[in-house]
Amino acid sequence: MERWTSSLFSLLFLLLLPRPLLFYSLKNCTIDFYDQNKIVIERIRQTDLTGFTRLTFLHLGFNRISHIDDGAFTDLSAVTDLMLGFNKLTALRDETFKGLNNLTTLYLNVNQIISISKFAFEPLKELQILYMESNNLFQMSDIVNIVLHCPDLKNISLNHNNLTSFESDLFPVPLLNLMKLDLDSNPLKKFSVHPNVFPNLETLKLLGEGSDFDYSVSDGALTSVRSLTLYETKLPLPTYKLIFQSVDSLENLYLSDSHLESDKGLLEMACEIPTLQKLDSGDYFIPILNESILQSCTNLTELHLQSNSMSDLTESSLQMLTRLTRLTIHQNQLSRIPLTIRNMSTLTFLSFEDNLITELDCLDFTNLPSLTELNLKSNRISKLETCVFQDLRNLKVLEIQENVLTTLSDTFGSTLKHLVTLKADGNNFRWFQRGTFQNLPALRELNVKSVREIIVEDGAFMGLKEIKSLTYSPSNYDIGSFTSLQQLEKLAMFLTYPACIKEQTNKELSVNLPSLQELSLVIEKSACFSWTHSLLKGLSNLKTLTFENYCCRDFDEDKFIYLPQLINLHFINCDHSGLDKQSCRIFGFLVEANLTKLEMLILKDNVLTVINETIFKALPSLKYLDLSGNPFVCNCSNTGFIEWAIRNKQVQVANAFQYRCSSPSSEEGNFLLDFNVRWCWEFTGFLCFISSSALVLLTLLSSFIFHFLRWQLVYGYYLLLAFLYDSKKRRQDCPHIYDAFVSYNVHDEDWVYGELLHELEERQGWKLCLHHRDFIPGTAIIENITDAIYSSRRTLCVISHRYLQSEWCSQEIQLASFRLFDEHKDVLILLFLEEISSNQLSPFYRMRKLVKSRTYLSWTQARSHKGLFWEKVRRALECGHEPGDNHNPLTADA
Repeated sequence: MERWTSSLFSLLFLLLLPRPLLFYSLKNCTIDFYDQNKIVIERIRQTDLTGFTRLTFLHLGFNRISHIDDGAFTDLSAVTDLMLGFNKLTALRDETFKGLNNLTTLYLNVNQIISISKFAFEPLKELQILYMESNNLFQMSDIVNIVLHCPDLKNISLNHNNLTSFESDLFPVPLLNLMKLDLDSNPLKKFSVHPNVFPNLETLKLLGEGSDFDYSVSDGALTSVRSLTLYETKLPLPTYKLIFQSVDSLENLYLSDSHLESDKGLLEMACEIPTLQKLDSGDYFIPILNESILQSCTNLTELHLQSNSMSDLTESSLQMLTRLTRLTIHQNQLSRIPLTIRNMSTLTFLSFEDNLITELDCLDFTNLPSLTELNLKSNRISKLETCVFQDLRNLKVLEIQENVLTTLSDTFGSTLKHLVTLKADGNNFRWFQRGTFQNLPALRELNVKSVREIIVEDGAFMGLKEIKSLTYSPSNYDIGSFTSLQQLEKLAMFLTYPACIKEQTNKELSVNLPSLQELSLVIEKSACFSWTHSLLKGLSNLKTLTFENYCCRDFDEDKFIYLPQLINLHFINCDHSGLDKQSCRIFGFLVEANLTKLEMLILKDNVLTVINETIFKALPSLKYLDLSGNPFVCNCSNTGFIEWAIRNKQVQVANAFQYRCSSPSSEEGNFLLDFNVRWCWEFTGFLCFISSSALVLLTLLSSFIFHFLRWQLVYGYYLLLAFLYDSKKRRQDCPHIYDAFVSYNVHDEDWVYGELLHELEERQGWKLCLHHRDFIPGTAIIENITDAIYSSRRTLCVISHRYLQSEWCSQEIQLASFRLFDEHKDVLILLFLEEISSNQLSPFYRMRKLVKSRTYLSWTQARSHKGLFWEKVRRALECGHEPGDNHNPLTADA
């Protein structure tokens, strides 16, 4: 399991980088509580959070952490919020929170903590909020060890522990900043508080049990308490009296399930608190509320009576509450509106939610001029007469959802001129006639979504000049006249009709709502709905478009040209059963829809199996993408999307690491982003390896050849040219024009013209070819050289140091040597003007080879015998003869 710990903290580290590149979707990661294979942490090691010096919020809840190494949080000096709830911690040691010097909020709820060492909270000098509920604390000393080092503590929650006593005398210093103390659901036997320990305590929650419960609070010790909660207490009335007397400034009292045989006395006692303004009482068995129970509650401004099994209230049971502004009677068994609420002129809020009321009388709400909110939700009301609201002229919010209403008369709301919100969804509306809502000029929010389809006549919504939000379920495409709804900003339609009507198939849903910003179409799967171009034509300012249960039967990009301001697009729960999936093109229309401002795209709960990540390149402003609930296929077809989801920096892919594979069977149930995409690129990777390796080898080989064999390559190139030229000459059977081609360097030109040319041409009569004299102007040099060599019977090379340094001389001798070996005839004559060592011939590798294998003429050795020298040259020029004297001092050295 340590392997998982290391992996998780590695991910956290990546999230802390200034510009994270990976796992952007983890910013909104979720936890699957029912996933038995999810990665969990069992231990926080000392090195797991090293280097997290900039981290400010750390959530490690919902794991199985049972041990935290000492000093594990040393580097977390910037953390202000730490969540360790829902783990398996059993003890807090002295070094557990070392380093958390700026922590202000700490969650340790739902663990198994049984003890806290004396100095465990010493580093937490800035702690203000501590949640320790649902642990196993049982010693008061543990609480002392907490508050001893946390002087700024404002809120401490200790409910659902095993504390049997709470005594303020044990605290070494007063808790000057403590404002909220929660000791609910502890088996307390003693609660003792003395003055000046909690001077600013405002909220207190207690639970005490049994007649032996010791409640010892000195006068003035809880004088600052404004809110008191006594849930599931089982105390005798005298103890309650002591409690109420000690909180003499109490304003809000919450009582629930006291298990007393008579709760009447408890409520009466509570009402005697002179400062009490709000009373919340529930889970008592009070079948009928009479005037004696709340007789002393004359100062109440709020009264909430829920889950008390009341079937009626006597006529005068609430008449003494002349200051009451909010009255809630939830989850009881009232079958009618009690008479006692009539004439309660101070009421501003009234709720009878979740009762058994079946009908409303015209006098039920008589003389309630201040009432602004009325809640009649979850009853059995089947009819609303116009007269019911005749005295509610200032009513702004009316909630009548989840009743059994079937229609609203055209006079409905004639007295509700100031009604702003009407929530009537969950009824059985069937028909809205023309002018149904014409008497509601101030209405801004209307929800009449029915459990069945509604026939809406043209003009049903006329008169709604201020309407901003409309939710309903029409029975056909004719959704009524929208000409009067120019201010509408939000429209939600639930289409539930079962089948297409033939005459409606060509009818287009046409609207003109220039102010509309949100449009939601929820289509029942069995319903027939046809997308039309005119549906979006008049919605130029639409920012959010939602389709639920509607598939892409006829989507195309042209239908989005009317939505230049669209930011959010949702396609939810599209079932393609019975459809050609290719016709849907996997939402390919998004590529051409020109939705350049789209920031949020939700495609969850569809049947998308393959996602083409190139779609998102057409959405340059996209920031949020949700593809949850799709049956992804985990193979190479999704590799592009997987890599994009992990590496993109702009788009948050919500819950991406929770996406599951549905196919193939070998991957079913696995996480999509855990799919190993590497093997998809094995062949490509192998090719890349071969290509790169070949490139490296080629580079190395080229470098080697250039350094060591470049002259051989040049020589081979010219040999090839010579070979091609020689083949050409053979085919043409060209005769020899010259006796010899003289190859020399221009610096040796004086000797060639003064000595060699004078002797061989003028005296001996040979015809020589010299490049300065006989080369054809305008012809390439290499071509002139090859022509001269092959047009001559011999090639006479006049070699000197300058000759060896000349590139053209090099080419001439190389071509001549090729001819020598090709024709197997003595066509090459070497004449050395200077003494040249074999080392100097080394770069001129061919020359050295020739010198070693053939005789040659040396001018330096023949200066005293010029006649003999020129005689040897003459013999060499004669066909079939070689220069005499096969042994020469130069060749001997070579």
